[in-house]
Amino acid sequence: MKQPWILVGAIFLIGCAGAVRPAQSHRNSDALLVLPGFGYDRAAQESFETAAQALSAEGIDLYVPDYLRRSGFKDTREAFLQFYDREKLSDYERLHVFAFIAGAWTFNPSLDKRPFENLSTVIYDRSPLQERAPRLATEELHFPTWLLFGQLVFQMADSAYQPIDAGKRFKVGIMVETKPTALIERYRETALSYGTVDFSCDQFNQGHDDCIFVPLNHDEMYTRFSELLPEILHIIREGKFRAEANRQPPANIEQSAP
Repeated sequence: MKQPWILVGAIFLIGCAGAVRPAQSHRNSDALLVLPGFGYDRAAQESFETAAQALSAEGIDLYVPDYLRRSGFKDTREAFLQFYDREKLSDYERLHVFAFIAGAWTFNPSLDKRPFENLSTVIYDRSPLQERAPRLATEELHFPTWLLFGQLVFQMADSAYQPIDAGKRFKVGIMVETKPTALIERYRETALSYGTVDFSCDQFNQGHDDCIFVPLNHDEMYTRFSELLPEILHIIREGKFRAEANRQPPANIEQSAP
């Protein structure tokens, strides 16, 4: 069995991958901004670089910032906005955002500071399992978590999701992970002691135009990102995921005794 600090490192490889940008920016009228979270590592970067080629063929430029900061969300959000300005993402005709879990905790509050007037689509990666990982890591693996990732994970563990109200200005989609990562499996009893695992779309406290369930865990959402492209492209173009996408949630996992 892997040692706990190795398990954490496998889940929260922060700062081990660089930004992804198109070789020639603003060649297309659409941009997809992916806001990764703690699962962003070299393998994920390679996965995004592969996806960038496919997206370019579809007329979309892909951007992935290296923006997470150990000091916490204040600096993380500032780094995100600096990337947005530096890459001139406001110049695109349409901006689409794919936010991993920590990305949502970064992006949503940023809407209070910036209008993002060209924002057309926001797609969230959500997981009732993986969203317990920050709390689990800070409680079960307190020191190695702090050593590796600083205050950011602790702040996320202590903060609630801040929803956005899209109104009619842009479309919102949710992709729900349905498989646990190694960290959740290793500390399954603790994770379930936090409450019943509810996979229903409405429990994420986020209004949406569509919500689907994908047979992937959090790590696979990164390394198999290209498999998500058909759904991403469809909601960008049609405002909904594909008709054949799975919209049936898994059964809830009941809370265990602490």
